[in-house]
Amino acid sequence: MSHTDGSDRWPACAGEIAELIRNFGPDSTPLGPPQQWPRALRNAIDLMLRSGAQMALLWGPEYIVFYNDEHARSIGRRHPANLGRPAVDRAPEIMGVLVCSFERVRRGETVTGCDMPFVFHRDHGDEHLFFDFSASPVLDDAGQTGGVLCVMSETTRRVRASQAVAASEGMAREKEEQLQMAQAAGGIGVFSLHIDIDTLSVSSEFCHIFGVPVREVFPVSVIDRLLVNPGDRMPGRQSRVDGTVPLEMEYQIRRADDGAVRWISRRAELVRDGAGKPVLMRGVVQDITDRKQAEATLRQSEARFRALARQMPNQVWTAAADGRLDWVSESMWAYAGRSHAQLLGDGWTDIVHPDDLARAERLWAQSVATGIPYINEGRLRRHDGEWRWHLVRAHPLEIDGDIDAPMRWIGINTDIDEQKAAQDRLAHSIVETTQDRDRLWQLSADIMLMVDIRGRIVAVNPAWQALLGWSQAQLLGKRFLRLLHPGDVAPTVAELRRLEDGQMHSRIENRLRHLDGSYRTLSWTAVPDAHLLHAVGRDVTALRESEARLRQSQKMEAIGQLTGGIAHDFNNLLQGITGPIELMRRRVALGRTEGLERYMDAAAQSARRAASLIQRLLAFSRRQTLDPKPMNVNELIASMGELLRRTLGEHVRLRIAPDAATGAAFGDAAQLESAILNLAINARDAMPQGGELRIGTAAVLVDETDARRLDLRPGHYCTISVTDTGIGMTPEVLAKAFDPFFTTKPIGQGTGLGLSMVYGFTQQSRGLVQIQSQLGVGTSVTLYLPRAPASEPAAVANPPSASPIPQGQGEVVLVVEDDPAVRLLVLDVLDGMGYRTLYVHDGASAIPILRSTARIDLLVSDVGLPGLNGRQVAEIARGLRPELPVLFMTGYAKHVRTRAEFLGPGMQMIPKPFEIDDFARLVQQALRGEGASAS
Repeated sequence: MSHTDGSDRWPACAGEIAELIRNFGPDSTPLGPPQQWPRALRNAIDLMLRSGAQMALLWGPEYIVFYNDEHARSIGRRHPANLGRPAVDRAPEIMGVLVCSFERVRRGETVTGCDMPFVFHRDHGDEHLFFDFSASPVLDDAGQTGGVLCVMSETTRRVRASQAVAASEGMAREKEEQLQMAQAAGGIGVFSLHIDIDTLSVSSEFCHIFGVPVREVFPVSVIDRLLVNPGDRMPGRQSRVDGTVPLEMEYQIRRADDGAVRWISRRAELVRDGAGKPVLMRGVVQDITDRKQAEATLRQSEARFRALARQMPNQVWTAAADGRLDWVSESMWAYAGRSHAQLLGDGWTDIVHPDDLARAERLWAQSVATGIPYINEGRLRRHDGEWRWHLVRAHPLEIDGDIDAPMRWIGINTDIDEQKAAQDRLAHSIVETTQDRDRLWQLSADIMLMVDIRGRIVAVNPAWQALLGWSQAQLLGKRFLRLLHPGDVAPTVAELRRLEDGQMHSRIENRLRHLDGSYRTLSWTAVPDAHLLHAVGRDVTALRESEARLRQSQKMEAIGQLTGGIAHDFNNLLQGITGPIELMRRRVALGRTEGLERYMDAAAQSARRAASLIQRLLAFSRRQTLDPKPMNVNELIASMGELLRRTLGEHVRLRIAPDAATGAAFGDAAQLESAILNLAINARDAMPQGGELRIGTAAVLVDETDARRLDLRPGHYCTISVTDTGIGMTPEVLAKAFDPFFTTKPIGQGTGLGLSMVYGFTQQSRGLVQIQSQLGVGTSVTLYLPRAPASEPAAVANPPSASPIPQGQGEVVLVVEDDPAVRLLVLDVLDGMGYRTLYVHDGASAIPILRSTARIDLLVSDVGLPGLNGRQVAEIARGLRPELPVLFMTGYAKHVRTRAEFLGPGMQMIPKPFEIDDFARLVQQALRGEGASAS
């Protein structure tokens, strides 16, 4: 058996970069071997390697690159190839940005930069990052500028957050413009026609009008196919777009969904580029079918209407465009006490109140000029001399379909005097209510505000200055979002969008900046109206701080309970290990070897119990390494039947009630078996006088409502329910059931980690565990696990069959393990199996061996190594030796949650502590190239 290891040289510090420099040869860098480097360079490198900030040193006129471990993580796959090489050759795009700055530094200046953009090449592609940096000169041994020292701080997250806010504001402005256009057209469909690409961007109302599926963008040809007259198509690349394009027009379509023929009114404007070429037509569309039908109906029924008007209680009249009446109904001249002839022409002006006549004539002229209906309120004199309020309305008419004929109008006068009196009473009441509201606005201790659709503050009450220090003058016109804590902007915008989508009120909690720069936590109630958002905010800063202190206190209490439980159980287990070992050592020293087996068995049993305790702790903390696969839940429970019956004993009846529709769950079968067994043992102990244990399964669908209530993702789940008829739990015990090391069993009869392990397993499996209990009735525990797709085969894993320890044929195994005891064990086992071994204590030391021409048939590596972890070592090894098999050992690694995500082809894993036979079997499988395993 052969072993290799390294020795310490300069730099005399830990870290990957230090190790790489120590291993530099004469040709690794143009500067030659490290022993010949200038002392100034070596001192600068020592300073840089011990720094926790990102630093890089560029030495000499060739800008030879050195950097520390912090910077190595930022430059991606350029590391370690860039180390000790000229930057001009290795990073030309970065040097192109910074070379001018570096030349200034070489002249003795210090250069700084803020949010500088750089491109780094990652395995998944180029990544754009931003940095603040400072570049300073480093003097060489002769006192001249020998290099440039750069200190960097990544600001990518801040820059991207600023960019996201700017983009969000841009989108808000665009939505605001569309909303204003829609409001100008009566809230109808909005469109933007991109002429160069024949593409429409539309609102949902536009899609509803044309009967097409709701989407934001589609080709203009979709609309052109719906035109009754193809000549009405929208302009595009294939048609001439200039001042002759009708921007306001009416045309007919045949709706896409039901084939109905509808009239559409379009109003638009052209947007041109700098050369005057139209590039965009934007505007609104409106379904005017009802208006068109009404106009046709009016034309067809004018004659009949005149006859009917004589019998109507309202006053009906017709007039020419100049406002002169040519006919009035009998009810009108009877109301006025005038003859028919007296009211014709301009005679009607004699019954209009003198104060209302000018307004009536002005509105009439506007209606005639625009063609819109005439609507006015004014006072008319009744035959008894009383002035009464009337609503006067008139519509234009075409004569016999001849659009060139003079416009005619038909009008009607309706007495609204009583309604006007009621309106006056209501207005007086509103004035009083407004005064009460203003008093509340001024006196409220809660802050109140109104915000317009642009997010700008329109009004605030005096409580703002008392609570946050801002005066009304400082706040009016200011964007509300700029007062928010940066971490609360996105959630607040999401709530505001829900209000825009029609939610009538909402509760929002966020932090607002005080004038002095501190923040206060506010709980808001917000209600939108047509143009403004009204909100009332209550200061809950003290309440939230109190809740945080309470949570911290509860957390510390839980940590104390957890550490106390671990100490208690581990002391017992360690005593069961160290005691037998000490007794065996004494007997061996006395030459007495008889009966040592019982001490070895006792120590091994305590070690297994310790391993089980660790697994339960990892399960509770959701850090165990799972092997999730589709598994048939019903078959798994059925296979446990005999084991469960033996565990429960004769006094407990076992009833398994599977639902055939349950299907397959996605999870770790071994962990599910352990969870069910734990629940069964708890149920047995809760039924000391006997009873029944029922294990049932079902398939459930968790919808959006249930998902929010259960804190689950919506979707399909398999449930496993374990129900007993035992003594049940009190509400106090039920509240602590999942707490680690909490147990109601006597001392020595339970660790208190059973339910904690079940909780951690379901949480890590993206599921849920619920517990219901009633004192004297029993307890039911239900596990939710994600349901596997029906297309994936499900099976219950069978344990591997036992076989003799395999022997090697002199293959070479490279072992990377930082724990000396584990390393010694593994090397001795491999040596006893007939393998030759090499070993190193960390990942960085393994790289030179992997790069050498030495024979290596298998890499065995711990996952949690200092510096480079085991997975990174394996990736480097695969880059140098593509076919090299890998076997990982892991006690706990925070990145190893599921083995399928962690392992690549030709990789296997074994958890610590492991059986020697299992380790030998996996070594043999790896050397035979049997592929990834999750043993």
